[in-house]
Amino acid sequence: MDFTDAAIGDLRSIRNYTLEKWGEEQEAKYLDELWNRFEEIQTNPQRWRSREDLFPGCQLAPYERHVILFRIEDGTLRVVRVLHSAMDFQRHIPENL
Repeated sequence: MDFTDAAIGDLRSIRNYTLEKWGEEQEAKYLDELWNRFEEIQTNPQRWRSREDLFPGCQLAPYERHVILFRIEDGTLRVVRVLHSAMDFQRHIPENL
């Protein structure tokens, strides 16, 4: 599993927001379940929706109010972004893909 710098930033923001808004227990639970979704994606990547219009190889996997933007590179899950579902995905795609 591999994460772009942008995805790491997204996870930090999700963590901080959840911790401030809902507390430590919910923050830990949400991030654990999000990590489970990453593992689920890696196990069965063909299950998820393709969005080649966003970037080559792009697939989307929803989790609660977030959407994981990823692609499989040489058999490895590369998480590109973890965005809120209301966001304009195209505006938040890293340029160096």
